[in-house]
Amino acid sequence: MESPQSPTAWYFFSDDLPDGEVIVPIKTPYGLAFAIRRGAMTQEMLDGLNQTAEFVLGVGLAHLGHTEKPPDPGREE
Repeated sequence: MESPQSPTAWYFFSDDLPDGEVIVPIKTPYGLAFAIRRGAMTQEMLDGLNQTAEFVLGVGLAHLGHTEKPPDPGREE
């Protein structure tokens, strides 16, 4: 299980990518996000990438450095 201080990586669909880009990495205070052009992959593939990122970071196969944990979805700050 991830500790509250563990950095994360995640993939999400975005409609705001620059023309010609399919995937754009974004460094955030919470870890590394990857914006994927909607329609470039299936939801199943995106879910699989998120599961793989969680596993790889969770077992220590990759390290992103110290970042804050993302806010809970739907929580306004």
